[in-house]
This record gives sequence, C-alpha cells and structure tokens, in this order.
Amino acid sequence: MSEGFLKEDLYKQLGATIIFSQRIIKNFLKYKKGNLILISSIQGISTPKFDHYKNTKMNSPIEYSAIKSGIISVSKYLAKYYKQKNIRVNCVSPGGIKSGQPKLFSKRYKNSCNSKGLLEGEDVAKLILFLLSEKSKYITGQNLILDDGWSL
Repeated sequence: MSEGFLKEDLYKQLGATIIFSQRIIKNFLKYKKGNLILISSIQGISTPKFDHYKNTKMNSPIEYSAIKSGIISVSKYLAKYYKQKNIRVNCVSPGGIKSGQPKLFSKRYKNSCNSKGLLEGEDVAKLILFLLSEKSKYITGQNLILDDGWSL
C-alpha cells in the first residue's frame, strides 16, 4: 500500500463523512431538528474473518476496518456533541452485502451467520427507514449492527 493511496482512501471515506456530517448538521441547527444516519460496517466492530477470503481474489484491507471504526466513533461523538439540540445521530453497521462474491466466500460467510449469510441492500434499507421514523425517536448515539449473527 502506498502512502498516497492510504491518505486518499482515508480522506475520501472518513474525511468526507466528517465534512458531510458537518454540513448537514449546519442545516439541522438552522431548522432546530435533524436525524443523521451514518453507514459503517461490521468490520468497524470486529476484525475480518481472514479464512473467508482464503483462495479467493478478495481481501479486506486494514484501512477499511480503521475507516469503518472511525465512522462509528464520529457518530457517537456527534450524538453527544449535539445532545439536547433535537439532533439524533446513529450509525448502521451492516454485514456483507450480496454483490457477486465467489461461491466459496459466500459459503464460508454464511457458515459464520445465523441463517441468511450475506445481506440484501433491502435488509439495510429497512433498518434505515426505522431509524428515520418516529418509532426510533429516542434512539441516538447508537451503532446498530445488522449482520445475521456474523459478529457473534
């Protein structure tokens, strides 16, 4: 990994999340309310299961885990910083999303889960819709993990 690539990747994923959050919260303050949901990953709470990647062309680079744990930290920081400003900040950390992964990887991944294995985008969307709804109005500063038991 080159130093230049690392800097670029950290900025594009973590730095851009911070700048986006800053800009959206500025509008929330103007309207005296807001609900920000950031997206991280289970690899922000746990190390990769490297055996899942064995004999595939896939890998999980170290900066990915660092970035995703950083996004969780940013969520908690912002939730606490804007406490009592009618602004909620939460994070969703999904497991792997089905996207043409090799069968070998998918099988290994599913063996680490409860039943489904790799998620569909719709699974994550349903959780985000819940967080955007009034049903979750007292949830803030949380990292909600949606991973079919992968992290257990």
